[in-house]
Amino acid sequence: MEIRELQQMMQYQAMSILTSNSNAFSNHSPMIDLAFKQMLQNQLDQVSQLQAGTDLRQKSNTNKNTATSAATTNTSLIPTNTSIDHLIEKAAGTYNLDKKLIYSVIKNESNFNPSARSSAGAQGLMQLMPTTAKGLGVTNPFDAEQNINGGAKYLSQMLGRYNGNVELALAAYNAGPGNVDKYQGIPPFTETRNYVNKVMGTYLA
Repeated sequence: MEIRELQQMMQYQAMSILTSNSNAFSNHSPMIDLAFKQMLQNQLDQVSQLQAGTDLRQKSNTNKNTATSAATTNTSLIPTNTSIDHLIEKAAGTYNLDKKLIYSVIKNESNFNPSARSSAGAQGLMQLMPTTAKGLGVTNPFDAEQNINGGAKYLSQMLGRYNGNVELALAAYNAGPGNVDKYQGIPPFTETRNYVNKVMGTYLA
């Protein structure tokens, strides 16, 4: 209950006593007045304590919200994919690729983690194998720009090899062109077939 509401209630009660029992009140007004004031003061003290506790909790919640807001703001200092987007666009222009295709490969290969490393040894954003990376001129596969350039170059080579067939190019990216040539299409490997489906799903979304 708010202090203002309690004060109004006490005022209404006092007026009721005054109007309904004026004779009794006049005979004992000092004692009743003192008792009434004491009761009112006690109630006001209790409400004041409750209100102070409420204010303290509200202040605490405000501080928590402020801290949360600050923490959220600080996350803006963490590097985003903006620089990666720029590198993708740059590589797409260099190797005449659809930038969304490069994006889709990175999304499914590493989920945009430049430090990603697979159990098979593939490294970086586009998960280049060490021998493949070396052949593409990549000296540091964990460098975002080098990795994207190397991966985009390899994709471009595979698209050229398979006459622009994106699915075969992706299959070759995953299983190697030797297997695509051997099976004259997407190899019957569960991993490769799933990989092609996932990347194409992202690419065509």
